[in-house]
Amino acid sequence: MKLTQGHKSVPPGKITMSILLFGGIMIASANAAIVFAAPSNSTDIHLTKAQEKSLNIQTVKLKTQAIRPTMTLYGELQRNPDGVFMLSSPLSGVVLNMPGKHWPQIGAAVIRGTSLAGIKPVVRTTLQITLALELTKVKADLASAKVAELTSAAAYAREKLLYSQNKAVSLQRVQAAQAAFAGAHAREQADMQSIAAISRQLKTKAGGFLPLPIFQSGMVTEVLVHPGQAVAAAQSLLKIEDFHTLVAAVALPASDSGAIAMGTAIRIRALGHKHWLKAKPLTLGPQADRQTRGLSMLYLIGNTGILRPGMVITARVPKTAKGIRMTIIPRSAVIWWQGLRWVYTARGGGVFTLRELIHPKALPGGYAVAKGVLSSQRIVSKGAQLLMTIQLQSTLKQSF
Repeated sequence: MKLTQGHKSVPPGKITMSILLFGGIMIASANAAIVFAAPSNSTDIHLTKAQEKSLNIQTVKLKTQAIRPTMTLYGELQRNPDGVFMLSSPLSGVVLNMPGKHWPQIGAAVIRGTSLAGIKPVVRTTLQITLALELTKVKADLASAKVAELTSAAAYAREKLLYSQNKAVSLQRVQAAQAAFAGAHAREQADMQSIAAISRQLKTKAGGFLPLPIFQSGMVTEVLVHPGQAVAAAQSLLKIEDFHTLVAAVALPASDSGAIAMGTAIRIRALGHKHWLKAKPLTLGPQADRQTRGLSMLYLIGNTGILRPGMVITARVPKTAKGIRMTIIPRSAVIWWQGLRWVYTARGGGVFTLRELIHPKALPGGYAVAKGVLSSQRIVSKGAQLLMTIQLQSTLKQSF
């Protein structure tokens, strides 16, 4: 069956499709008010003040910024040596589990200040003499550690001051002084903990045991002994690691060793994750990369809980080349259409023009394009998707 329109016959399928499209256009127009659009081959949309207000169209003036070119490198995440804690036995004895607690397994989380194990001395007759001699030795070590800490703290403060004043002090020297200060402070803390543990043991009665508290929260990565086993003094019981900070090792080919800024923060992304994270420069690696024969650079990255050592990473490292002035486009202003990125520019008087972004460069907060025609214009920062919908509706109306 065919219907006639004037003297021409119209297929029923075309009439049904026309009715459906026209009905959808009328419903959308009722929600967004009547829009006066340009012809179908134009990229302009004309709105009144009332229509802009009802659609909540917001614009922003574009800014330019110097964008430093970057180089894409690859590497992997490594454990931070400062986050490794070994729970050791201060004396010979038998390992005991704390009452009411389970012996931790690999992957278990532990909290600082809790006790997971205790040591029951094997020989009690000569233990008092041994502990007294050990206590004297540790107190002497503590006095030496305090002097070393004061000296290293002064050296670190001096190197840091000279580095901030650009007086021929490298970042590596500052980091070395910081590491020396941290090591001296750790030795002092370890000696103080040993003194406290030995003192408690000297006060314990025969048949008691010495609790071993955890001094660092983290995850158990290695279980070396189990309750009931005999251990010697200084023998390791558990290995605990804190993954709040990790080291990102990035391989730099030898041919590009002078093309990047060594002391500049970089952005990295782990394989399988979409977010880019900021990493601070740490130091150069101890040896050249095996595959590229180039440098191995180390960066320190904060971990939100999803990263683990061994993950493959992609890094964007700034080059030493001078930054290029580019126009910054906020991410909320960009819309996708026909596989390309577009924005709407506000020309004034309620006229909005659809413009394609030419070779946009992805940034953390949006995109950057070459400085040019968009630099001095205002663009729609909120409501661009609504304008695209209205423009498509107007095109469909005129096609019928």
